[in-house]
Amino acid sequence: MGELIREIPEEERPRERLRDRGAGALRDAELVAILLRVGVKGASAVHVGERLLQRFGGLDGLARASVADLTGVCGVGEAKAVQLKAAVEIGVRLARRRAAAVKLDDASRIAELVGPELRLLRQESARVVLLNAKLHLIGVEEVSQGLLDQALVHAREVFAPAIARRAYAVVLVHNHPSGDPTPSEADIRITRALRESSKVLDVPLLDHVIIGAPSVAYPEGWFSFKAAGYL
Repeated sequence: MGELIREIPEEERPRERLRDRGAGALRDAELVAILLRVGVKGASAVHVGERLLQRFGGLDGLARASVADLTGVCGVGEAKAVQLKAAVEIGVRLARRRAAAVKLDDASRIAELVGPELRLLRQESARVVLLNAKLHLIGVEEVSQGLLDQALVHAREVFAPAIARRAYAVVLVHNHPSGDPTPSEADIRITRALRESSKVLDVPLLDHVIIGAPSVAYPEGWFSFKAAGYL
């Protein structure tokens, strides 16, 4: 049985510390606790936040959890689960809007644009990023769901949105839910096929970016076919 919020000195409570010192001063569990607002009998909101982070393996896992997953944790009802999912979605949309406002001329900016959303998915999803002649965003469209192979990610699915929306160039992006962005043989075959199609259609394929999780091998959490010399 842990210390309850009311037993903590007021100046050390999460909401008061955020107000006085800023959000950066709080631990992950304390930020979650503010969204939860209250705990349950015998456990403060901070302790419920700690349970959530432990159950799902940190903030990344918590962000990927469904409402049903979240309500499986003691102290989290449907209302709290929905609040958590809404907070995650706000973060994703803010990241996307910030990234869309700049020139999308390298893999890091593409990853900033779509990475926050793709990292939340439990299955593979391929998106085509449509760019104008100044390499600013026209739009992002999903072209495939599920395990990627050349039959699913065909040139017509990738380039049809570009032609319809008069895009100057495209970037293909997909995620690896395992967190390891190392390209598979299928990823390499798809990239080579799309590279040839882009030449015929005169719509440059600027890059193919695989989104994973940061690691020792991939500190930024993504793989760029352009940076690796495939494009």
